[in-house]
Amino acid sequence: MSTRRTAARLAAAATTAALITSCSAGHDTAEKTPGRPRTAPVADAGSNIDKSAWPKAVPDTGLAKGLSLPLQAYMQTYEDTVTLDNAERHLETSCMAGYGFHVTFPPAGQTPPPSADDANMPRRYGITDRALAEKYGYGLPEESQRQQGTKMPDLTQDQVEVLTGRTGIRGNLADPAPKAAPGSYRGKQIHKDGCAGWADDRLGTRDLDFSLLSELDGRSLTQSQAAPAVQNAITAWSTCMGTKGYTVATPYDADKVVPHVDMNPSQEEINVALADIDCKKATDLVRIWFDAESTIQRQQIEDHRSELDALRARNTDALAAAKTALNG
Repeated sequence: MSTRRTAARLAAAATTAALITSCSAGHDTAEKTPGRPRTAPVADAGSNIDKSAWPKAVPDTGLAKGLSLPLQAYMQTYEDTVTLDNAERHLETSCMAGYGFHVTFPPAGQTPPPSADDANMPRRYGITDRALAEKYGYGLPEESQRQQGTKMPDLTQDQVEVLTGRTGIRGNLADPAPKAAPGSYRGKQIHKDGCAGWADDRLGTRDLDFSLLSELDGRSLTQSQAAPAVQNAITAWSTCMGTKGYTVATPYDADKVVPHVDMNPSQEEINVALADIDCKKATDLVRIWFDAESTIQRQQIEDHRSELDALRARNTDALAAAKTALNG
């Protein structure tokens, strides 16, 4: 099922599910009065999320500025993911209310990842942003490293069963598959895979599978690294690094030249990172590698066009359904 988003959100909350006896939605509940809860808390709260920290779909700084690989046209962006997450949470809240539960999930988009999609263009060929390297060496920006995660509501066992359609959950939801929940709660039938599954069906995200895309994306990177033009550029980059006093064979090994400490890079680490980027610029490594991989990906798209087009169409339809749910 495509309740992966719900499972990820509840993993932390589920660790205490067996200990909770109240039907309260927890510390993040907006209101605790009885009756049907507001059914659009996510849309309202989401409007206050600071999107300035969200990763750009296409890098706008560094050596990867403006670069977007062909397969990225089929990938789910972070903005897509947030939209779908918020719609799913909104629908789950409405569904849970039908069982008498007042559960409000926090809006998505509060803990953005370093890159907008699986391609990870800013670091696909190693680090590429000199301004970031001057501050963090090979580390991520401070706001990415200090994220604490989103506080999820504490749920009772009954609430977990209605939400997921599973019972016996204790601790991490990734534990061996729990058993199916009873067929109904207080006389009302529980949806297949609970309210989370119902939300997936409303959005069309059940079994929305990007594994083929991920496989092709990984394969193109591996294949492109072996391309003669890329190998020559990597050799030139390695030679350049040697002239700066660093012996390293590939950009993927550069962060091992000196020990790395998150949020506290040494000056030596910063020096290596700057040399790394300067040598990439001098040898045009990023552009050469990008061009070689783009050629491979265009062929992959031709070879798998029907599957990829179908995947993109499903994602587009899901996003349209999500926006309808959030605005309805």
